[in-house]
Amino acid sequence: MLVRTFLDLNILLTGLTTRILSAGFKMDFTLVNGIWCKTRGGFIDINITSTCTLICLQAIDAFICSSPSVGVRQKSNIRIARYLAIGSLSFCFIHEMPYFIFQDLVIVGGTPMCITTNTIYAQYRSYVLAFCIITIIPIIVISIFGFFTVRHMKTISVTRRLSSLTKQTISMALFQIVAVLIFNGPYAASQIYSIITANAVKDTYRRAMEQLITTFIGTYAYGPYA
Repeated sequence: MLVRTFLDLNILLTGLTTRILSAGFKMDFTLVNGIWCKTRGGFIDINITSTCTLICLQAIDAFICSSPSVGVRQKSNIRIARYLAIGSLSFCFIHEMPYFIFQDLVIVGGTPMCITTNTIYAQYRSYVLAFCIITIIPIIVISIFGFFTVRHMKTISVTRRLSSLTKQTISMALFQIVAVLIFNGPYAASQIYSIITANAVKDTYRRAMEQLITTFIGTYAYGPYA
């Protein structure tokens, strides 16, 4: 949880703050600074994917801690958690390395744009990273393990055997699970809609409404990190 707190703070400072400046005050520094264009998105995604991974691991850990079996509960310990946290951070950093290579500030029709110059990688980020890794997969994982954790907690014999600290840890994990579902649910729906209507012909009014809703949902999705 300590690692996640640090990651969440990075996301809010780097992601939400600059998004508010861009959407609310039209101050997009990625369009004027090539280094910031290359690093902002990658740095945010490293933190977001790491946080999503740790949330999933936290949901699994809560399920293990609430198990009726003493042997299963003993599988949850600080040493394993430390290794998983370090491994997750390392994997997310390596996974995001291509972004720093392919993202660039280019001039298109006289207008500066911070875009991914590799088409295949751009599609991967849209369909795999944004839709699956940081949206659908975390929702599925935490929903499944959160459901079974609640079932375990409803068993009186199990609840009595858990320590006060373990109960508090499980409660915090369940609260985080609910927060992710509330804030990431609309973002998942938005991603699905974008994929379905990617090739649809849209008039000016529809595009304006979609842009407004997308901007709101994109900001709303920062909720779990607050």
